[in-house]
Amino acid sequence: MIKRIFHPIGQGAFYSERHEEFNEKFNMVYDCGNWKNTKPADEVVKQAFIKGETIDVLFISHFDYDHVNKISTLKKHTQIKKVIMPLLHDNEKIFLINLYKGLDFSQILTLIENPQEFFGEETQIVTVRPSENNENPIGDDVEIIDLDNLKNTQIQSGSILRKKFKTYEWVFIPFNYEYENRNSELENLLLENGFCVKELKENPEYNIEKVIEGRKKLKDIYTKVSGNINENSMLLYSGISHLDKSYRQKASYFDCFYRCFKCDDEFYHISRWHRMARENHRVSCIYTGDSNLNTVNVRTIFKNFWSSVGTIQVPHHGDIKSFNESILNDGYYYCPISVGKTNTYGHPSYTLISNIISKGSCPILVTEDLNSVFIEYIYKMI
Repeated sequence: MIKRIFHPIGQGAFYSERHEEFNEKFNMVYDCGNWKNTKPADEVVKQAFIKGETIDVLFISHFDYDHVNKISTLKKHTQIKKVIMPLLHDNEKIFLINLYKGLDFSQILTLIENPQEFFGEETQIVTVRPSENNENPIGDDVEIIDLDNLKNTQIQSGSILRKKFKTYEWVFIPFNYEYENRNSELENLLLENGFCVKELKENPEYNIEKVIEGRKKLKDIYTKVSGNINENSMLLYSGISHLDKSYRQKASYFDCFYRCFKCDDEFYHISRWHRMARENHRVSCIYTGDSNLNTVNVRTIFKNFWSSVGTIQVPHHGDIKSFNESILNDGYYYCPISVGKTNTYGHPSYTLISNIISKGSCPILVTEDLNSVFIEYIYKMI
């Protein structure tokens, strides 16, 4: 059985998958953070796993504060075997370090500057090289790597990481897309407020306090463009593989069961629950972090896997500018949105919610309310 959980972290991101087959257990986590950095959020992270439990692989989408600031809590509570994260170029790393020093986000500076020191020597760190190729779908020419035997310290974006269980196999495909015109809004605001962007990117010792009211200005800027600080957000496909043709034929033996603990319209969700269980057996998920789905074409990239996708995490907490509803054109999808109930950004967009519903799909708000947790149960029918 596979249990996929969208945890009630509020304005942030914390998702996990637990694979349990006979006596074998495998845990995956995608991002772990929230904007308010509250003790209740710490408890959500701690209650997600038993003390000392193993996280087999942690995927980090990007280094925005609300996606990573609870990783330290996760690290103290569990044992993390592998971390797969975007590769940062030197100027990106310096830029983020200077910004976070100025914002007093000291707890995650080591994660960016020296991830091996942050996690410890027993954790394997793997970085994903960025790709500007947004035209060709991931296919048979891509390297398939056995996840348990992954020795590389770097892998190419779009590499297929395969995990074999006794009766099925599962694949994880991280895709780190490099935006050509990234951070333009952020850089313009920094310049307008007296910051030297060149120094921020090239000088590790740049002193933000030299700018009049530097820290306050920087915080205002960060709040205004939160989600674009590190726009190269690594997507992740998690699901069944199309490459084994006999296995693909057996995909119909998978069945999905979904449970939403907080529904405004219970009958609506129950009817969709039955419909989803009958249609296509789409058990795979795409995690998007804070990606801009108008810039990166997930339907093209994951074209060869798309027929198995039934869940798409809505990026950037339901920001209308980051979502492209055309990806929902061909079927019914669950669209979980991690969002804080009292956030000041206007998330989620009412237009986005309306667009998802008009496509016949189901938006699900996962807030800081514990009863808003969204869980998918996936069974392989033998």
